[in-house]
Amino acid sequence: MRMPSTRLAAACLLAAAPLLAVIVDRVAISVGNRAITESEVELRIRLTAFQNGAKPEITLATRREAAARLLDQKLVEREMDLGHYPRLSDEGRQQLLRDFAEQYFQSDAAAMGRALAADGLTARDLEDDLARQEDLLTFLNLRFRPAVQVPDEAVQTYFRTKTSGLIPLTELRTQIEKVLTNERADQDLDAWLQDQRRRTHIEYQDKELAP
Repeated sequence: MRMPSTRLAAACLLAAAPLLAVIVDRVAISVGNRAITESEVELRIRLTAFQNGAKPEITLATRREAAARLLDQKLVEREMDLGHYPRLSDEGRQQLLRDFAEQYFQSDAAAMGRALAADGLTARDLEDDLARQEDLLTFLNLRFRPAVQVPDEAVQTYFRTKTSGLIPLTELRTQIEKVLTNERADQDLDAWLQDQRRRTHIEYQDKELAP
């Protein structure tokens, strides 16, 4: 029995749909047993631009920058999974989204939704990204900051070189120690990420994204 042409065309489209999805969302980078897809790279670009109040630009430079950020994200997520680090709760995620709407859209969720849609994003995309940023901060606070020791000499040097001296050190010490602790924790995170990159099998299927 011969299939009518309209049904045949529809069947061909349905059969092609999974193939098209694979082409659109193909793996760009393999990070150990995790993958970064092409669509994730573009989504990262759009989210970064949106949160910076800019229009997304899909260029080789922005794709490489997004890929590097996603690679670090995969490494952190793997470590958080292995170490059973706490993740933000559903209520916490929703609160972050409400806070973002309040800060940038006067709590107008509809206006924020329209702005997101104009950049090819959804509220869930933004919520997921804000939650990832909060989870990274949790990882940083639990993994690196507790080990940081700030010597008095570093506090004294910061006070002499980075302040006017009009406010006495006794009043600024806590603030300076916090700044130096954050800087050292960020440095320790960067060093850890570099070490993890060396230890992890990373393969760039999309050769353009390779550093």
